[in-house]
Amino acid sequence: MPIGLAKRCVHLAFFYSCAIAAVAQNLTIPSESWRKPTSTLTLDSRKDLALSAAQPLSTLTIGVGQPGMAFLQEVTTVYAAFALQDYYLGNSTWYDLEVDHLPAAVEGSSGFFAGSAKLSSDAAYWGLTLFYSYRTYKNSVFLDHAMDAWNIIYNSTFITSDDATSGSGAGRNVSFFPPSNCTGGNYAGGVFYVQDVQNNTYVNTISVGPFMVLSAYLFEATNSTIYQQAAQLSLDFMINHLWNGTIVYDGIDAISCQPTPKPFTLNQAWFVEGLSVWANVTRNDTLTTLLQYVVPNVTSFPAWSTLNGIVEDMNPDVARDTPTEVLKGIFIRGLTEARMRNPGTYLAQYIEAYITVQFNAILDLAQAPAPNNSYYSRSWIGPPLKAFEAGGNIVALDALNAAAAFAAPPTNSSTGGPSSPEPTPTKTSNVGAIAGGVIGGLVAIVAAVVLVFRYRGRKRTRTIGGDIEGDFDPSGTTSVQPFISRPAHNPPTSTSSKSGRMNSTYRDSALSFSASPPASAPDTSQSQGLDHEATGMAELPILVQHLNDLLQGRHGELPPYER
Repeated sequence: MPIGLAKRCVHLAFFYSCAIAAVAQNLTIPSESWRKPTSTLTLDSRKDLALSAAQPLSTLTIGVGQPGMAFLQEVTTVYAAFALQDYYLGNSTWYDLEVDHLPAAVEGSSGFFAGSAKLSSDAAYWGLTLFYSYRTYKNSVFLDHAMDAWNIIYNSTFITSDDATSGSGAGRNVSFFPPSNCTGGNYAGGVFYVQDVQNNTYVNTISVGPFMVLSAYLFEATNSTIYQQAAQLSLDFMINHLWNGTIVYDGIDAISCQPTPKPFTLNQAWFVEGLSVWANVTRNDTLTTLLQYVVPNVTSFPAWSTLNGIVEDMNPDVARDTPTEVLKGIFIRGLTEARMRNPGTYLAQYIEAYITVQFNAILDLAQAPAPNNSYYSRSWIGPPLKAFEAGGNIVALDALNAAAAFAAPPTNSSTGGPSSPEPTPTKTSNVGAIAGGVIGGLVAIVAAVVLVFRYRGRKRTRTIGGDIEGDFDPSGTTSVQPFISRPAHNPPTSTSSKSGRMNSTYRDSALSFSASPPASAPDTSQSQGLDHEATGMAELPILVQHLNDLLQGRHGELPPYER
């Protein structure tokens, strides 16, 4: 081997070994600081807790403006938590409630919107909730409405590649070319927040995030390339414009390219859930490694983390919005999906320990004393309530559901230690072993991609840092009866719309997940990974690009519930 090439390989090997060691350390469970990251409660005990917390909510009128449900996020969270509880536990306890009320909720006068303002986030919340119900109960009515919600966003506020190239469209009457100081590229994949104000160019995470997640789920269910393309573009948009290398920002204005940093757990929830689903569906190890890097960052960010690891959105600028403490449950939901799709891995162990911290905090500090011990406080650091408050149970339910799912009987893939070729989560790394093995070297190369992502995020943060308002530190260092479907209130009406070609194909068919994309879809080994231009692969050495191409085709293990 030529001496120059050998030296470059040594330098690369050392760099990648350091990178993989950094990822490994990130997944070390900080048992010395986290409060009670383990639990000995049995599966039956956990099931009882989850069911008991759900029961009081099932007797309420579920709707915006009802006690404890001031906002749509809380309403959709109730329906989502019911469906996910049945999904995790293999039950149909809440099927009648879901089928009787959930479709009707979007077929009423307001349709997929909470009020007079038509917000993309509202349709996205409903779409995801409906998909959770479809995935659990396999009732096509839920899928039909989930597609309706997706169509509304795609046809009104989603920025296609053509829209981004022309700087026009997506329901806007103003141009939205990125200014010269915008380092993230064009805006393909973004979703404008407001549907019916055509000069509003704000793209926020609560719109593009759940839309990206919904697109990923719908592609998994249907294999339709239109969902595939939307999911990939929206993920690229989030990485390029909203992720700063540590957390996901709240939004960005498309004209000025100025972000709104606000540290919400909700924004991290959509990024984690969507990234985990898309990495799993596309068998993309590069994205899985990015997920391994993202999760420990967002679970330790000071703005919403106590010193002992409990989630508490108490930053005054954040908590003044009343649903904030409820929305941290969605954060737990996103982490739970990441755990379920990576069974038997160190990532799964880390997430389970983190959620167990929340589970124990809820039982010790937020649960009301008997006989009201099915009531919970919104705050997981206490004090507990003495009377029922719907918001407390809503936020607790996602964590209680997750804890019950984790205690399910182990499968072959989740016993005997992690099954995937991941680094041992210790304080040091055996560089010699990594450099000596082909597999270790390839995994290390994937870790290097994470450093590129982080570099891009940091570079972007330095560019905009002077424009961030307030005390926020972007570095993170300081702070069952059949239901006959009625037409949805506001589905797309034009068959010539951007998504029209998809609707007739998938409306009435029995849909199931296929491990491989359809023959008509682009080759996932080349196109399903992070887009080379959009995500900065050109910043990697040529050798790494070639090896990364090999990684794109490697298939991972299906989670137990998808076998």
